[in-house]
Amino acid sequence: MQTEVTTADIERPKRVRRTGPYKAADARRQAILETAIEHFAQWGYFNSSMPKIAADVGLTKAGLMHHFASKEELLAAVLELRDQRAIAAFFAEDFQNDPVKYFGQVAAQAAFNETQPGLTQMFTVLAAEASNEEHPAHEYFQRRYKSIIEAASGILTPMIAAGALREGTDVRQVAAEVLAVVDGFTIQWAFDKANTSLHSMVFNYLDRLSRSVTPDGRGLGD
Repeated sequence: MQTEVTTADIERPKRVRRTGPYKAADARRQAILETAIEHFAQWGYFNSSMPKIAADVGLTKAGLMHHFASKEELLAAVLELRDQRAIAAFFAEDFQNDPVKYFGQVAAQAAFNETQPGLTQMFTVLAAEASNEEHPAHEYFQRRYKSIIEAASGILTPMIAAGALREGTDVRQVAAEVLAVVDGFTIQWAFDKANTSLHSMVFNYLDRLSRSVTPDGRGLGD
């Protein structure tokens, strides 16, 4: 799933103002990250190379390694960047024990991901690659999927006591299902961006889900 949250209590990334040579270094680092995203999205992690990434940024491999000492370190920074953007977008709203607001925000996250095709496609490629236990991001994705389900379950559980979700709703199953479906839609969208709307597919699915688990049958379209 490309909803994008790791745990419910993660703080939003703080912005630090940089000037002079520090600002230039930050700009170069950002350029490296954006270029790495493109390479990882197109060729995956294993088939991407530090020299090629460096060349596309206008650096030597040594110049690139001044900012990122290894490809593993670069990968970790790219994943962190993706999480920072997703967290900032996802936690913009207080759900107030309202499942419709929660599902609506998941749909909004899909719309946000759609505006970042390179980053989203990269994440899809890496998630598939990382099923290999030898992949450097294997443990990251294991933790991430577990934390998404835990975070979503933590958000949804109080909604049952509040009467906002049907009694007996298996919130963990709902969280896992949302994760699986959104991931699946993201893969479909990656294959046919011109004719597919990730947001529309996710929105319509979550609208149906919301109507099935809310006592009053409310949906995202209401």
